[in-house]
Amino acid sequence: MKTFNTFIAERFVNALPNDEELKRKWSDDVWSLLQKSYEKIGGIKGKGFESKQSMIDNIPMWKMAVKNGKLVAVILYKDKGGRKSVAMGAVKGDESKAIVANMFAQEIKRSYGEKSKAALGTMMKSVPWDVLEKFAMDPKSINGAIPITKINPKEWPKDASFTIDKYPELKKYGYLRDLGGEMIFKVAFGTKGKFIK
Repeated sequence: MKTFNTFIAERFVNALPNDEELKRKWSDDVWSLLQKSYEKIGGIKGKGFESKQSMIDNIPMWKMAVKNGKLVAVILYKDKGGRKSVAMGAVKGDESKAIVANMFAQEIKRSYGEKSKAALGTMMKSVPWDVLEKFAMDPKSINGAIPITKINPKEWPKDASFTIDKYPELKKYGYLRDLGGEMIFKVAFGTKGKFIK
């Protein structure tokens, strides 16, 4: 009988910079999953996400969780001072939540990235704070690698205040980014300097 851990170990598919054929094989599924995951903001946007072909050409690493031949979760990375997550998506359901939680817990050791809203909540629930705090990144140290709009404003927007009330330990790590005219509360976690191979 397979355990959850053997499922995780056996079912990750990594598409690296030279794996164009593998990326092409999965591009429809990855693109569709990202569009669904980002549908509340009008679909996935940004450099490298103008089209499926642009994603193949410009996003060097795709980490995919696959079950029974179907994509259930994906994290995409670029090299920006190390392996930086730039997008993620997952199908709805408890199993995919467990897979994403596992991916987050493992990836903070070998990559870094920003979390906000549901992804930030998943991160906080997935990794004990005494572990996670070691990987929480000081906004002042990453400003430049990540285009931060404001660090420690006098007044936080409503969603930021809600998050800080729930997780007060995040206040010193939180910052705001202007994304499409909306100020989004974010926290960066992980390890810089681990480049995509």
